Amino acid sequence: MRNLALLTSLIIIFSCTSKPVDNNIYFTAEDLPPAIELAGEKYNFPEIINPRGLLIKDGFAIVFESKNTNNDKFHIIDLKNRLYLRSKGIDGLGPGEITVISQIDDVGETNKVWVYDPEIRIFSKFDLLDSSKLAEWQIRSPETAYFLTSATWTSDTSLLGNAVDGWDKYIHLTTAGDTLAIFGNWKDMIKNKALPNGLNADELDANLVSNIFQGQLKGSPDKNHFIKTGGIVDHIDVINLKDYSIKTIYGPVQEIPEFTIGYWDGYQMPDFGSISTVRYLDVYPGQNSFFTLFHGKPYEEIGSMENLNRIFEFDYSGKILNQYQLNYPVLGIHVDEKNRAIYAVTVDSEPNLVRFDY
Repeated sequence: MRNLALLTSLIIIFSCTSKPVDNNIYFTAEDLPPAIELAGEKYNFPEIINPRGLLIKDGFAIVFESKNTNNDKFHIIDLKNRLYLRSKGIDGLGPGEITVISQIDDVGETNKVWVYDPEIRIFSKFDLLDSSKLAEWQIRSPETAYFLTSATWTSDTSLLGNAVDGWDKYIHLTTAGDTLAIFGNWKDMIKNKALPNGLNADELDANLVSNIFQGQLKGSPDKNHFIKTGGIVDHIDVINLKDYSIKTIYGPVQEIPEFTIGYWDGYQMPDFGSISTVRYLDVYPGQNSFFTLFHGKPYEEIGSMENLNRIFEFDYSGKILNQYQLNYPVLGIHVDEKNRAIYAVTVDSEPNLVRFDY
């Protein structure tokens, strides 16, 4: 009886906490701490039209727009004085021009940011203080044997990229194109996982598996840790760049959603249909913890005021620290850890910048 009581106690304990298994961590909605309600203070900058994401740097909020064919790709806002300063970005393929922004990075240069244009695979450096809308410097994404769906800076001369056309997951390389490391395997993401529609793992090619697990990739301020979140499957890769180790967190839903196999240009592609949900929308890796923006609704409900976004905070060992409930639907986040403020861009009927104090 004593052993049975001990076993029962252990089951109760482990059912209420995230659980490490095979170097991965699994959690459910029941494992999340009670939600902390955050009331956002929304700004009113009419220049912001359809924001996709943002970066907080040197006292500025840099808000970038979703894909369009117009100029004014991103906006620069003086947060202290609540003042709109200027916009930057000329649409085009000429010198200093860009077509779309998927991410803005801080490499440590004062008043300078790098934006990545995935359509033309070019990194562009902008000066936040000058009056020119054009980039002051541009470099093409290094040529590799891999197709990179996302890339982020690990230093002022190196990048970490997410690959999709083979079983290798990540490539660490210099801006000159020299490979520093290749690590991670997409096969690990489906190992011992139940697949929908009776599919077997050996039926799936690398292109399909890698597309199932795509998401945002960003680095911590010290560039020691990088986090990739899943937009379709509830997973988070915690990457330690010092030893190229990967710890994967699965949750709150621990299953691969329904999909069928389609084909594009000879490659398998997953088709999730019209009922699939968007999972993690964005991430902010901080100094000692990271913040993930969780959606959990169909894309067409992204601006709905029902079942609003939550933010989960983890430490780098994978422990869940906090759950924050937002009162606006938002698409991108950045955390000012010093002032304990979460900035985001809303996707409601009047999209703009919003601040949550936590």
